[in-house]
Amino acid sequence: MSFLRPLGLSLLASLSLLASAADPRLGQTWLDHAKQDLLPWWTHVGAQGEPIGRFPTFRCNDGSAYRSEAPCSELADPPAWIKPELGRQYVRMQSRQIYAYAMGFHLTGDIKLLQLAEAGVRDLRQRALDHRSGSAASWFENGKPKPAIGLRTSQDLSYAALGLASVYYLTRDAQVLADLIRLKQHIFNTYQDKKTGLIKWVAKDDGSGEAEREELVATLDQLNAYLILVTPALPEGPLKQRWQNDIAQLSKAMIARFHDPATGQFWGTRGAADSESAEGRHNDYGHTIKAYWMLYLGAQQNQDAALAEFAREGMRKVLTQAWLADTGSWGEKRLADGSSSNRKSWWIYAELSQAAATLAMLEGDAPERWHDASQWWLAHFVDRQHGEVWGSLPANGQSDGRQLKQHHWKNGFHSMEHALIGYLSAQTLAKQASRLYFALPPSRKAPTLRPYLFDATVLKVQQQRLGQRNIQQVDFQIMPQRNIEKATVAQ
Repeated sequence: MSFLRPLGLSLLASLSLLASAADPRLGQTWLDHAKQDLLPWWTHVGAQGEPIGRFPTFRCNDGSAYRSEAPCSELADPPAWIKPELGRQYVRMQSRQIYAYAMGFHLTGDIKLLQLAEAGVRDLRQRALDHRSGSAASWFENGKPKPAIGLRTSQDLSYAALGLASVYYLTRDAQVLADLIRLKQHIFNTYQDKKTGLIKWVAKDDGSGEAEREELVATLDQLNAYLILVTPALPEGPLKQRWQNDIAQLSKAMIARFHDPATGQFWGTRGAADSESAEGRHNDYGHTIKAYWMLYLGAQQNQDAALAEFAREGMRKVLTQAWLADTGSWGEKRLADGSSSNRKSWWIYAELSQAAATLAMLEGDAPERWHDASQWWLAHFVDRQHGEVWGSLPANGQSDGRQLKQHHWKNGFHSMEHALIGYLSAQTLAKQASRLYFALPPSRKAPTLRPYLFDATVLKVQQQRLGQRNIQQVDFQIMPQRNIEKATVAQ
């Protein structure tokens, strides 16, 4: 796929107008968003790495890869929080890019995207995984894996698992699953606090203070990166039961330590001086809504009605707090005076929209906020000249064009998941089937297939042969949760 050429200002203005008129209630809108706005950025030659599959952490805003000997202007003088990272290649970002290709294939059936995802997985498995311990490197610096085993954060390890999880979900590759299981076992055996059930930030104390940190994401991202996606796809038996139990245990432990009943917020940290302040690390709508969303999805898998109700009501409260009615968009965080910040962070915005879409799709909540917020996203976040979405926007939605679209904390995970959830929600709300693609090997026993994180009825499976690959085009009908509950009562 060729990269987008620079466009004239009049054409850019026309495209922005068309984007603002795009109807997020149509599944085709989200397919177009993935194909036209997101995937050209990820299929650009600068994204594919050297060798292909060793995806770069940093890229210039025109899509080219970062070159230290001749940096583009935005990376020649980057922000202070980025500058010391430029010599590193982060495994978590390689893994998030694997996810972007995998879910791009899931939506479109484009085999080239699956091939890129699998190239990334091969490189990650060969280079980043330590097969003796099961651990994964956090980053490479001068070709060497860093930091030492035990000093790698549990969040980095969870996101190393994301790429493995997404490819296993699509292919049921037994070797990929074996490596994912080893990595998961390493995390739980080495990082889990046996008293609280929480996942620790690091496993070893090197005197830096990192071992004392209590971080919500240490536990939350085990759910978000692989447990919720992969567990339903596991073969029936003790392994699947153990992972289901882990989902339940992590959920309970996370609520006990990080949830604030008075505000409904999940604190991003515990034990720090600012843990319960508006300016505390990760005290924003994004981490709170993600926690509730994971709790809700995990509760559905485990048929825990009480936890599902807790999470459902929590999501509704956060969405009400985060909503900015004057602009028809989401805010970023709650400020000290109780109001909401009107700045926009791409991933927080996506998480809020995904939760709103889920409640509209499954619980019958009014879809108008999701609809309006999605229109705002399509009109303002997308870089119409070079593709992908901006990381942060002011209240007026106008990017200055200098902030990076790909760096050591931003890749294709959130934007592609947002497009996938948008598509599934639009199709379900329109009472239409959702079509997704898999690449499963021939099997006498039909595997359990789900449309991403949701239960559904399989309406039709059409087998295709592309080269040496078996591809399945699957039509799903997602059933709203209220209908599932009525059917269960009727039985």
